[in-house]
Amino acid sequence: MGLEHNSDTAHSPDVAEMRALYRAAEARAARLRFIIEARNLLDAQVFETAAPEVLSRLSDFAGASWAELVFPSLDGAAPVRLTIGKQTEKDGILFASEDGSGLSLTLIGPSRGRTVDTDDRQTLEVVAGQLADACSLERQAAEKQALLGNLERQRSELAALVGQLIQAQEQERQRVALDLHDGSAQLAAGLSYRLQDLAARIGETHALKPEIDHLAALARHSVADLRAAIADLRPPELDDLGVAAALRTRLDAIDGMEVIADLDACADRWPASTGIIFYRVAQEAITNVIKHAEARWLIVRLFQDSAGQAHLEVIDDGKGIGEARQSQNQGRGARLGILGMRERLALLGGRIEIGPGISGGTCVRAFAPLPQETISA
Repeated sequence: MGLEHNSDTAHSPDVAEMRALYRAAEARAARLRFIIEARNLLDAQVFETAAPEVLSRLSDFAGASWAELVFPSLDGAAPVRLTIGKQTEKDGILFASEDGSGLSLTLIGPSRGRTVDTDDRQTLEVVAGQLADACSLERQAAEKQALLGNLERQRSELAALVGQLIQAQEQERQRVALDLHDGSAQLAAGLSYRLQDLAARIGETHALKPEIDHLAALARHSVADLRAAIADLRPPELDDLGVAAALRTRLDAIDGMEVIADLDACADRWPASTGIIFYRVAQEAITNVIKHAEARWLIVRLFQDSAGQAHLEVIDDGKGIGEARQSQNQGRGARLGILGMRERLALLGGRIEIGPGISGGTCVRAFAPLPQETISA
């Protein structure tokens, strides 16, 4: 009997070929591990801390005697230059890469040493790309942080300027209030007392008695109006207690309509500039209701929401903003008042909405962001 030929044995790889395939698989796995470890290092640490370790591993991987990594500094100063090892005259360039953004990697080693093959070069290029990406991301993060810092600084400066502007306006109001109190109000009060005294001295039968009584009444009304104007110019409650308390005092003085006040006490802890502006906006809206709306009731709400916004609502059941503007003089005054409210709120980055109420009348809503540090829990 002849020997049977086994075709599987004839075509199966020999031991040397199997070993070569195994070594190639191990080399690919080692390259992959190297790439993953480099990525993990760059992800776990800031770039300037991770870069020397990654450069050292790159040098070992390529068998380099000297390695250099150059990358832009985060503060915009001169580029950072990292070197490892020592270069000799017999060394040559094993690998060099530059990504165009200022990052370059150079590996130098013995010319007759370990050869950097195509697979090794691809691995080095991948890790060099990881270095470039990590450097770029960190630089972008630093630039973003710098921009945010500049924005926050500008916001702080703007808030300080707004505070100074509002303070200057309030100081001018206070000066005018003091001038009125010490000047016109005193003169009107003196005139009222003199007229009352004159009316008492001439007796009830004097022909001028009715005229003097009328003049005395006008003088008393003038004194009352001046005192109200002085209080509106700078209510003491605004300085002593805050915006909610000052508004409550203002609303308590209203006669002739039902007034509902829903004023959150947390508003008294708002920054002074916010409290003053919201008081002035409420003051203007309430004055419009009293003068033009012919309303039966008035609702005023003052509060802050969970998102850190200050809110004001002034709602009435009067004629509505359209009817109230039919008079030319009232229309001009209303437009100036609305413009003033918008300008004040714009200083805080806020806005105002004016429209019809749910059951008629007018609804005025004002909003403005509160500084983060003043938002109540």
